[in-house]
Amino acid sequence: MSSAGALRVVKGILSADKAGFLGTLDVAAMGVLPIALGSATKLISFLPLSEKEYVGELVLGVTTITDDMDGEVVERKGAEGLDDECINRAIGVVAAQTEQVPPHVSAKQQDGVRGYKAMRGQGRLIDFAPVPVAVRRLTVLQERQDADLRRIVFRMTVTPGFYVRGFCRDVGAVLGCGACMGRLLRTGAHGFGVRDALSLSALRRRVQGGDLSFLTWGEKEAGLLATVSHIALGDVQWQAFGHGLPVECEMTEAATVLVKRLDGRLGGVAAIRAGKAWPLKVFIE
Repeated sequence: MSSAGALRVVKGILSADKAGFLGTLDVAAMGVLPIALGSATKLISFLPLSEKEYVGELVLGVTTITDDMDGEVVERKGAEGLDDECINRAIGVVAAQTEQVPPHVSAKQQDGVRGYKAMRGQGRLIDFAPVPVAVRRLTVLQERQDADLRRIVFRMTVTPGFYVRGFCRDVGAVLGCGACMGRLLRTGAHGFGVRDALSLSALRRRVQGGDLSFLTWGEKEAGLLATVSHIALGDVQWQAFGHGLPVECEMTEAATVLVKRLDGRLGGVAAIRAGKAWPLKVFIE
């Protein structure tokens, strides 16, 4: 299921008019997909980019057009007899890189065309320019030989724009045997982890039972809104802000802040300039 497909299912279960997801999850992948509903969709463009955590599988010895096991095989050299030290060295070299070329078949755009659409609709591959990325943490969890292929399971935390498929591809290139991604599970995004997530079947059961307690503004712990500064407005200030007028505040300069009423409810988003909060989004109940 694609991220857009999951979004359609969630909208149907919750009878939501508006919904949007944060961070596309590859069709072949599973895991955490934060979804905003209703007025929360207005916040998506203001949220800071999030690091992601994955548990992935590196498959050495085979190269595919999509850089994962679902794609057409381009070459299969096998990975028998590879030295463990060489493999670990190659993983370290790629993990230390500060740039990465996005996969040809991806949601990345060039001249308004997404990579996967160029291949499926036009039969061509887009060569993307390298983008700045970083691997924050990387731990190898398991290794095994599978016929002529070598499978390595790892956990990694990466910056926005990083493709695990691209990482696997590059490790194979350094070793000269080729590689692609096997299984992939996203275990963390925007402050939410696997324990915070609901499967679609569990979501359906909860909604049918009238339990909507899972809905959150993400303000607890390291959730979505906890990563954005906020200001609180009194009744008089809120009346002005709610009508689109700037109001005085103690902050002098900030790109984006959340605006809360004194009762703690979220009132909108503002830009702080010269000691005033200028409305960017206002939530009217």
